Amino acid sequence: MTTFNYNYEKFSLEKMESWSEKELSQFLILDYFSASRKLGYKAPKKAILDALQRSIQRYNQYKFILFFLDKFISKFFKNKIEKRKKILFRPFKYYNIILGEKKYYQVALIVHGNWDRLFAIKNFMDYMATDDLDQYILAYLKEKDIKYLHRLIKEIESKLKASRPDYIVLWNDITPMERAIVLVSKKLGITTLEIQHGAYDLFNLETGKVVDYVLAWGEYSKNLCVQQYKRKPEDIYVLGYPYMIKGNEEIKKPVVESSAHYRAGKNNHYMVCYLGQNFEIYNKKFLNIKIETIKKINEICNKLGIDFIYRPHPGDNRESLRKNLSDIQFTNIKEGLEETFKKADIFISFNSTALVEAAMSSKISLQLLNYPIKSDNLERLGACSKSFETIEELEDYLKKIARAKNLKEFKTKFNNDYVETRYNPIERFSEIIKDIEKRKYEPPHHNKL
Repeated sequence: MTTFNYNYEKFSLEKMESWSEKELSQFLILDYFSASRKLGYKAPKKAILDALQRSIQRYNQYKFILFFLDKFISKFFKNKIEKRKKILFRPFKYYNIILGEKKYYQVALIVHGNWDRLFAIKNFMDYMATDDLDQYILAYLKEKDIKYLHRLIKEIESKLKASRPDYIVLWNDITPMERAIVLVSKKLGITTLEIQHGAYDLFNLETGKVVDYVLAWGEYSKNLCVQQYKRKPEDIYVLGYPYMIKGNEEIKKPVVESSAHYRAGKNNHYMVCYLGQNFEIYNKKFLNIKIETIKKINEICNKLGIDFIYRPHPGDNRESLRKNLSDIQFTNIKEGLEETFKKADIFISFNSTALVEAAMSSKISLQLLNYPIKSDNLERLGACSKSFETIEELEDYLKKIARAKNLKEFKTKFNNDYVETRYNPIERFSEIIKDIEKRKYEPPHHNKL
């Protein structure tokens, strides 16, 4: 497969009307498939088809209600006079930043689903909906007719012209909808940013290529973007961890002891939590690895007298997993990650973002590299306590933990180069926007942030 050759400087100036059909489909769709295959995912097209069909079905259930609701919201906010710069966020999990920036900017959302709409309405924010646009991506994948991608571009352009943002903040720039938003933004002169939403990996970094600016967790991710994509260092800012409301203060606060109802009947006072990842949506074979891993760790914990609980990934099919893991305790579907951190002492995962967050929260975080997917060794990067390649190695280490009177010797100092923990992300984000704004009116310079 021929890959469209990106020259970032050229791309910034290029008019999409001059692109060939091949270039447009490569940019919007095929790059995403290529990135997925690099990760070891065998059927990315089927995965995205299934996801789009589910999204369209959900939207169609309330289509007419949502149409009039979206129209009303758009008209209401259009009549409001605002002089402040407008930032359009495509929400993922950084709602603390979104709410925090309302003090300084006119904030609106790109919504995709009813929960996003509810969040916007509850917090009195304008929004631009995109779940009605999934139909064009689905139609293109089924019929291979380029007219659907042109329709997608046209609809996004119409919506962005109505919204009139100065900045758009995305959570990635590789998936089709995000690519289309970036492409139209280039044409309209809207500045685009990406906030790093998950762990950037030496082997698997595929996002952060085409937005104007990337806001990375730390120097490690910043350097990866510069080295792998030849991005200018001044276009990559270190934001810190976007999901923490307070920087170091939040990380250092005392951890509440695990809840007693999880401890009943156990001799040991420790609890292990396995953090799920939904790799199986791209490769069904990975589901067997997940199930066997959970069963084996549960078996080890039972032998050692340690409590075990599984925290499913938001994309997991809980009901299906429960059929295969009937004797395994799951976290409650409404339980937030912070609640799980209060209950468990030891966290295990392949390379979940939550595993890094556990390490930041002074928990024992153990990386089990037992999927046939290339991944960074988080222990070497100072982002987890230990990394193992086999369950047998993990078992030996858990035996040592089970015998220990306390967990101090198993905890390691977190590496601030991997995730900068000293920043308040709300304040830091404002500083970055101000610096970008300043750069529009000054000669090119290296950002000092």
